[in-house]
Amino acid sequence: MNDSSVSRSEHQALRKQVYVWQFPVRLFHWINALAITILFLTGIYIGNPILTPRGEAYQNFIMGQIRAWHGIFAFIFIANLLFRLYWFWAGNEYSKLRLWRKEFWGDLVATFKYYTFMTREHTLHLGHNALAQLMYFLFIWLAGALMILTGLAMRSGEDPGGVLYSIFGWVIPGFRGEYQVRNLHHLFAWSYPLFLLGHLYMVFRQDILDDDGTVSSMINGYKFELVGSGESDNSSLPEDMLSTAK
Repeated sequence: MNDSSVSRSEHQALRKQVYVWQFPVRLFHWINALAITILFLTGIYIGNPILTPRGEAYQNFIMGQIRAWHGIFAFIFIANLLFRLYWFWAGNEYSKLRLWRKEFWGDLVATFKYYTFMTREHTLHLGHNALAQLMYFLFIWLAGALMILTGLAMRSGEDPGGVLYSIFGWVIPGFRGEYQVRNLHHLFAWSYPLFLLGHLYMVFRQDILDDDGTVSSMINGYKFELVGSGESDNSSLPEDMLSTAK
């Protein structure tokens, strides 16, 4: 048996399987991914309709159908976020964001340096590292809230006497007109492709270099932890195993 086979066998022996992502978290993740994808694609068409079907409009009401699907998935997106807010409280320790932790900012700087090739050292995490938590907060929660606010404000104009208008009618005059609200809506929409690129880069890099099952964990819920490493200390690992954390 060659040295690489022995090293790999020792590495496998030092790993233990940990149930990290509960089913509600995984369900939220995939519903969110589907909803954002459809919202982005339908939103692009609404902003720039590229199809010009022949015939009368009542026979080819494509814009109406696209707007209907955009509205349906907007409410799916909202309901999914509300459910996830509940699961922050009801879920396990890995389902929570802890941006207020004392060690958060130190971990954020270290993780940023690792993913930008400024250092080879990084802390092993079973759950979200600080950089991932910050990205989720900015792009999913903050940008998502602004997308919901501006989107429902524009939709409320269809029925000035309706419930939506009574709740969100202040947004359009508050932002000096629907044109500005629509521009903000489109601006924040384009943040999601940027988030996707960063998210995929971090996920696949971690899975390949740490060999911790990051990609498959969002399907089966399980990740792998090096025995004795914990989430923040690699010092107890044998020297030849420390390469997985670099």
